[in-house]
Order: sequence, then C-alpha cells, then structure tokens
Amino acid sequence: MTFIIHQTPRDISLFQAKPAAPTPDEATATKEQQTTPSATDTAEEAQGITLSNEDKHVLSGEKAKEDAEEFEDVPAYIQRMLERLEKLKEEMTLLKEELMALQTEREPDEATQQLTEMKSQYLMQLQEQYFDMIKNIQEALKKEGITDPGIIIRAIT
Repeated sequence: MTFIIHQTPRDISLFQAKPAAPTPDEATATKEQQTTPSATDTAEEAQGITLSNEDKHVLSGEKAKEDAEEFEDVPAYIQRMLERLEKLKEEMTLLKEELMALQTEREPDEATQQLTEMKSQYLMQLQEQYFDMIKNIQEALKKEGITDPGIIIRAIT
C-alpha cells in the first residue's frame, strides 16, 4: 500500500478568507424556515402517538413479572424451554400471516411460488420443532416430578 502526502503552501491568506455575508433577505428566509414547523411535524403532534394497554403493560415490566411469577416453581431450564416454545409460536403465527398474504396474489409469478413453497416448508419445520419442544417439556416436567398440567397448557395457549 502506498501513501501519498500532499504538501500545502504555508500561506496564511488561505485561512483568512471569510465567506460572503448573507444578504438580509436570505437571513430572514432561513430564520423563517427554521421556525416554521413542517406540515408533517404538526400532523404528528396533533395526532399523537398512543400505546395500547397491552404495549403499556409490556413496557412497564409488569408482563415480565407476571410471566416470572407464572412459572416460579419450575426449574430455570424448563422456563427457558417454555420461553422458546412461546417464541416458536409467535414465529409460526407471523409466518402463517406471510403465507396467507403470498397466497392471496391473483397471478403469482415463479419467484412468488418458490417463496411460498420455501415458507411453507419452513413452517412445517417450525411445527415439528414446536411439537418436539412440547414433548421435551413434558418429559422434563416428568423428570422433575412436576405433575401440574397447567404449566404446559398455559405455554401452549
């Protein structure tokens, strides 16, 4: 790798040059642009951003506390399995929605058909993982001597 160093003249006059002063019309125009809110800003402020009660519940941390209390008597590794089961369930729901959107196209092209096929195969794999995870959770609960069927039912629903 070769580096080239450029020499500059040591003349101070390059640094003394001032930019041209703006005319009074330009100065007032820029001030007006800065002080005038754009239409999108005022529309967003007027509309406001609101959160659903569920979002507020999640952001406040209450949902995490409830989830922790829900499986308090379950060992940590089973709790992680239950969390993974929940994530699989959410992922399958999103994937099903995407598949429905792809299948509603009137004239799907070849790329869309391939994408639909790939997503449906992925959904089948996720479903297999989901049922395997349920089976593994049941075995782990049995191994720990926990006979409460409510744990697995709450995780599934």
